[in-house]
Parts: sequence; structure tokens; C-alpha cells
Amino acid sequence: MRRLFRLALSRLYKPILERYLRHDRTWRYNGLRMNIAGSVFHPAFFGSSKVFARFLGRRDLSGKTLLEIGCGSGFLSLTAASGGAKVTAADINERAVECARQNAMINGLEMTVIHSDLFEKAPRQKFDLIICNPPYFPSDPKNPGAYAWYCEDDFGFFRRFFAAIPAFIHPHSRIWLILSEVCRLDAISAVAEEAGFRLKKILTEQSQFEIFIIFEAERNTA
Repeated sequence: MRRLFRLALSRLYKPILERYLRHDRTWRYNGLRMNIAGSVFHPAFFGSSKVFARFLGRRDLSGKTLLEIGCGSGFLSLTAASGGAKVTAADINERAVECARQNAMINGLEMTVIHSDLFEKAPRQKFDLIICNPPYFPSDPKNPGAYAWYCEDDFGFFRRFFAAIPAFIHPHSRIWLILSEVCRLDAISAVAEEAGFRLKKILTEQSQFEIFIIFEAERNTA
């Protein structure tokens, strides 16, 4: 029933939202003031961002080195930075990179923002934490903004993500991702397994008629 309701709501809501999000918008949340550029994922309208932000806000991040892959507007990275993390934020969308840098300045928070396809231009260091609110619809992105939604036909985003991770973690690093009940959890888990990781559920929370799951990716030592 929830799926049918969400589908009906999406058909009514999506066209209105798409028109609204073509323009730059401002947003405030939990002490952060955000400018969200058009074509950049807007955390106000999609429950995953707020679920993940609340999760991060309950963790002791002070002094931790943290890398966010796919930072968008910088909302999650800024949440982590406000908690004392030393943050590097990366995104493939140049407009998102500009947006995240601007938001760091607006909020007086320090973080490094880089234009990078996944880990391609990330500093070669071992991070304490790697976080990602990934795209999970299996289709090839057609424009820069679409990278926030589509993970390529063969889940290529996740294949490259898990393949690259070992170079950026130490034995005590933690890797957190948030996914939705509507995505192909089985396929994404299988991709992780192929790369030597298993996805462990650490939080399940409903937001805006959708259930989100935060996973910790652990090295599979079996």
C-alpha cells in the first residue's frame, strides 16, 4: 500500500518539484544556511539527506578524517564538519562543487571540496570515515545533474566505488552508505560482495513515505 501511495504521490508531485528545482534556492536546516543551485540535489525534498544528517549528528566525529563521495550541495559534509570532522568532499558535477564551496564559506566551516569522478582526484590518504548518499537507479546519466540519481546501467557507480575503496581506508576505517527500499538492494549488495565487502544494516528509518537504510560496508574476511 505504501508503494502505491508513493507512486501516486510521485506522479503528482514530481513535475511540480522539477520546475521548482530548476532555479537556485535557499534552505536552512539545523543551524546550516544552504544555497542550493539548480541541477544540484536538494536535501530538503528527499528524505535520505536528513536521515543521514541525523545519523551523523549522533556520532562523535571530532578530529576524524572524512571523505564524502557525491557531496552535492555539501549538506552532509557540512554536517560532519560542524561536528568537528576534517572533511574532504567530492562531486562529479562542477556546479555542485561550486555550490558546496559557497556553502562552506556561508557557514564559516572549513572543508576541502574537489571536482572528482568518485575517488579519481581524492587525496591519496587513509580516511577514518567514507560516506556516500549514492545514486541508485540503473541507467546512464544524460547530464551533470543526473549523476545524483543514476548509477549506470550495470551499477557501474557501485562497481567503481567498491573497487577503489581499499586504497583509501585503514583497518579501523568505517564506510557508511544510505540506500532506499525502492532501489535494487540485492544487486548493490552483490556488487559489494564481488569486491570483497558486505553491507551491514545499522539504521532503518522512514522519512517522507519511504524507508531508508544506512549500511556499513565491511571487508569480507570469510
